[in-house]
Amino acid sequence: MKCSKNKYGLYIHVPFCLSKCPYCHFYSVSIDKKDEFFDIYLRALQEEVARYKSLDFKYETLYVGGGTPNVLSPKELATLLELVHKSFDLGEVKEKSIEVNPENVKKDFIKVIKEFGFNRVSIGVQSFIDEELKLLGRQHTVKDNIRTFHMFREAGFNNINVDLIFAFKGQTLPSFQYSLEQACDLAPEHISTYTMTHEKPARKDLELKDEETAVKMFRLRNKILKAHGFKMYEISNYSKKGFECLHNLKYWLRHYYIGLGPSASGFYLKDGKEIRYTNPSSFLQYSKGIKKIEILNENQKLIEEIFLSLRTKWGLKVKSELLKTIPEELKPYIKVKNNSLFLTEKGMLVADSIALKIYEHYEELKKETGL
Repeated sequence: MKCSKNKYGLYIHVPFCLSKCPYCHFYSVSIDKKDEFFDIYLRALQEEVARYKSLDFKYETLYVGGGTPNVLSPKELATLLELVHKSFDLGEVKEKSIEVNPENVKKDFIKVIKEFGFNRVSIGVQSFIDEELKLLGRQHTVKDNIRTFHMFREAGFNNINVDLIFAFKGQTLPSFQYSLEQACDLAPEHISTYTMTHEKPARKDLELKDEETAVKMFRLRNKILKAHGFKMYEISNYSKKGFECLHNLKYWLRHYYIGLGPSASGFYLKDGKEIRYTNPSSFLQYSKGIKKIEILNENQKLIEEIFLSLRTKWGLKVKSELLKTIPEELKPYIKVKNNSLFLTEKGMLVADSIALKIYEHYEELKKETGL
């Protein structure tokens, strides 16, 4: 494994978008408010940077997401990146990623991120069918998807991710297969495939309620991506060998990271205690330095370990006492190898509920045996 728990990830949230997609629950404001809010955002970010700078963490990854980072002007983007690079020791960073939407990527944007050493880009393609893109409220076309991908390739990026959404209203099994095959034909190093789920404050519920079709889409995804040489390393993420997203691994493996910007969250170690925090989804509250802070207890750590580890190809390492007492009802959903639990394909379809059952079984076993 290529990432270290001793080195942190650094996430920067850019809370601006060309327009708000109806299904999106991430915090952002429309670009027409950028002139009003960018200076407020930058000042609050400077204050937040100063607070974490004093902790003197070593960093391994940098990820700029949103929102839509490429709606910033080259000057605004450079100002933001200069602040981060001057404030933190990023000399040991292996991976610098940035998210983009395909509709407005320009050469001057690519020039700025190359100057700051970015070596990975994640393109929010979502679908390769124009009618579906309109249904999702996206502002780009299939031509934009392809043009943007080739722009980054020609600029020398050899680590590109393509995002796809599936299991949404209006999508069919053949249309999802088409998008998967089009994504594979571009030959990216990484493909992320997210199921449509309705979470507030999204404006519209576009989640596909046909469970049978959703299951078929899940299995189709696995079959097609595997046939094209992609390996699943987390339920939603596939990569060619050696191209796993190091920053996202920080989340799945419970490594530490700092999140900056409104709605960003972080997870760090201080004085032997694990601390999680979440910034408010509000410019006004964020600018006042308000945040929700939680010191994790052992029970919370266990819950996180179970829920996160089961999603990955490395599985959940458990004690032999638990392996010997797995309830029969769980056996179709999990498999055991090298003292670790892994989800079967059937288990991946209901990952959270299986994780909860494993946690409940672990707690019962602890009461009975003092595990």
